[in-house]
Amino acid sequence: MKILVLNPPAYKNRDYIREGRCMQIKSSWASLWLPLSLCYISAFLREKGHEIRLIDAIAEKLKVDSLAKVCSAFNPDLIILNTAIPSIEGDMSCASHLKEKIPAVKIAAVGMFPTVYEKICLESYNQIDYAVMDEPEWVCVRLAEVVAGKCSPDSVRGLIYRSGGDIIINERQNLSENKLDDLPFPARNLLNLDAYRLPTNGKKFTLLSIGRGCSENCIYCLANIYYGRRFRKRNVASIIQEIEQCINEFSVSEFLFWGESFTTDIKYGEEICDAIISKGLKINWSTTSRVDTLNQALLEKMKRPDAYFLDLE
Repeated sequence: MKILVLNPPAYKNRDYIREGRCMQIKSSWASLWLPLSLCYISAFLREKGHEIRLIDAIAEKLKVDSLAKVCSAFNPDLIILNTAIPSIEGDMSCASHLKEKIPAVKIAAVGMFPTVYEKICLESYNQIDYAVMDEPEWVCVRLAEVVAGKCSPDSVRGLIYRSGGDIIINERQNLSENKLDDLPFPARNLLNLDAYRLPTNGKKFTLLSIGRGCSENCIYCLANIYYGRRFRKRNVASIIQEIEQCINEFSVSEFLFWGESFTTDIKYGEEICDAIISKGLKINWSTTSRVDTLNQALLEKMKRPDAYFLDLE
């Protein structure tokens, strides 16, 4: 099956970052982020044998008309469309244009908008055939089977779909069952990595997932809705292998370690630092943390010159 994984164009001339809980204009961080979730989706679907085209229309500076021509030439069976709440009108306008150009294509919305608004997503936007709640990778793989006629949509947890005149909301995923180490490394090779550069030094950088989920209930954050309340860790050896791949295959040595808090599990944070130091990896990295979960030993490891730590946000 041919599947297009799409980060839609800028909305009202603003470049948006659409990555899980993060829905912000580029200027708030002064840099465009690689769409990590879309890279994971693409890699997972490619591993299952599908033909994948991954387009970050913001990074490629594609307007809707130009994007529609590119999509028509690819002629996908399924489009997986990234969405964010602040840019939703632009995201859905993009979906309408693509549906007009490729009437037979099925379009699935992923991201925070369907996660939060569920049924409203399909009620308000007829151009959308499916919507995915919560983290999207496993649902998208099952959705491809639905579109191919290999399984019924009612068997896919985390999926919203149309059935006749009704909108059906399936049971949500049990996110604790989604094992992060089962995911292939993100398909960074499908993007132009030169488009993602740090505002501080102009060097290429990438997001790199260290874990998902948060047990806290901060009123300003949707992380525990999207990724669940249990912190799911990646295998440290896998993280190191992915760092090495980024260095050796993509010439990327600047990282934003992506997770709700690097110090959710202090021992885990120390294990990552120890592995970076013992491997002698020449990288710069930043991450997120909380003051009340830090300790002196971890801070010293993060600060060590041979750990090449860049910044603690």
